[in-house]
Amino acid sequence: MDRSANIRIIQGYESHEIGCSPGKSLMEALLDEGIYINASCGGNGTCGKCGVIVLEGNLSITSQDHSLFHESELRKGYRLSCQAYPTTPCTIKLQTGDETGFEAITGFSKSEVTEETEITKVTKVIEVTGNQEDGYGIAIDLGTTTIAFVLVNLRNAQVIASHSTVNKQRAYGADVISRIQASSEGKGQMLRRIVQKDLLNGINEVFRLSNIEKEYLKHITIAGNTTMGHLLLGYSCESLGIYPYTPVNIGITTLDFCEVFQTEDYNIPVTLLPGISTFVGADITAGLLYCDFDQKEEICLLIDLGTNGEMAIGNKERILVCSTAAGPAFEGGNISCGVGSIPGAICSINIQPDGNHLQTIQDQSPIGICGTGVVEIASELLRNGIMDETGLLEEPYFETGYLLEGVETDSPSAFGKIIFTQKDIRELQLAKAAIRAGVELLIQRYGVTYEEIATIYLAGGFGYKIDISKAVHIGLLPKEFLGKIKTIGNSSLAGASLYLTEKGNGDRLNDIIRRSEEVSLSKDQDFYDLYIRSMNFE
Repeated sequence: MDRSANIRIIQGYESHEIGCSPGKSLMEALLDEGIYINASCGGNGTCGKCGVIVLEGNLSITSQDHSLFHESELRKGYRLSCQAYPTTPCTIKLQTGDETGFEAITGFSKSEVTEETEITKVTKVIEVTGNQEDGYGIAIDLGTTTIAFVLVNLRNAQVIASHSTVNKQRAYGADVISRIQASSEGKGQMLRRIVQKDLLNGINEVFRLSNIEKEYLKHITIAGNTTMGHLLLGYSCESLGIYPYTPVNIGITTLDFCEVFQTEDYNIPVTLLPGISTFVGADITAGLLYCDFDQKEEICLLIDLGTNGEMAIGNKERILVCSTAAGPAFEGGNISCGVGSIPGAICSINIQPDGNHLQTIQDQSPIGICGTGVVEIASELLRNGIMDETGLLEEPYFETGYLLEGVETDSPSAFGKIIFTQKDIRELQLAKAAIRAGVELLIQRYGVTYEEIATIYLAGGFGYKIDISKAVHIGLLPKEFLGKIKTIGNSSLAGASLYLTEKGNGDRLNDIIRRSEEVSLSKDQDFYDLYIRSMNFE
């Protein structure tokens, strides 16, 4: 006998019904129906991003609801969908943010990314030169938060079109640890289907934009961190989360399209680029290839700031790499009013006597704070004496948070206003301390000084958008880096494109891996000491 509760969903101007089986949370039922929910905490009831409003029926109030919503909001029907277990019919309105406009950088340049070279969610299509018969390839950066695509001419390496999308696996957590846990708890095939669908949609989109016939697609390359690669190929992720953190396979892997996507839409090879270790994946290997670390005489540093903080230092003689558990704060995750890089996300702020001067993505009305906004807000609070160097907010902001937008209330939740709280500052401190300590330790282990590093390549969308001076102001990056930093855009996507268009890059990737040595930070006392020292804001 079917005892599913019928749930009517109101989403914007649309409504439809779904069933929710006994013992299943409302969030799980929504995800089963393909309704994307932003849940950066992975459904643990701590991030508050999966909120819904009960319009008809009843959903019990949980302790997590009490901790995140004011009494007046609870009376209006606010609930966390991850903690709600419907037993009777009800009607709910989705409150979770729409991330379809999530911006992910798809441009790259070894000199400096500019407005002309950047290609974001508002896709730029370039006039095609040459014949379709030249053949085309698609390079993909499979990130934890976003997925980026470029369609390239295999003869002349011209980028024809690009596209980016949010990785909808975010519904199962903002970081790789959450995904590993979800996979190990039996959701591996679900996660695989989600990313397969995201990738297939992106592949079809770049063809739609370019007007290139699909029959001329010859090859696809994918660069991503180790966890994303395992989830795509259906590998078990259990060993990734248990010491000694052993991957199933991180070598160059070329398979038929149907083996990767479980569909016969194309009859072409798909290559997953190789990683260095469980925690330093193909996205970094591809970045090292793009920055020519295997050919450089001078010592350079690559820092990829995203959901995972990965970095490498070296030249053609020797490369050291490491990965720091920075967490999702730089992507807006675990922040009270945090959102991804979507229209309306606060990305810049200047606090003046006459109030807050906010800048949002695409100049839309403010709806939340993205990663660059988090860094800028902290810098401005520090500059204005609203926060001290230990990260402590002055009164009256310690209890209520600093109001950026909206009307001040005594509610602890972020609904109806945009605030930056004491907890948010702690999240940023943990993330920035991990990055700074990783950089410092890597330089120490390599045995060089700041002065001996010729160039610092800052990769990733967060790295491109960030105000370098404010990042230095809060101590995320050393002041000695000023004048040496090059923001290069999506180096992972760039490396995947190089593999497509230049012969011999498979050998170069293997050479890079042979030269690379991972510095493990988890049990390193020096890293711990640097981490504690880096916690304060400079």
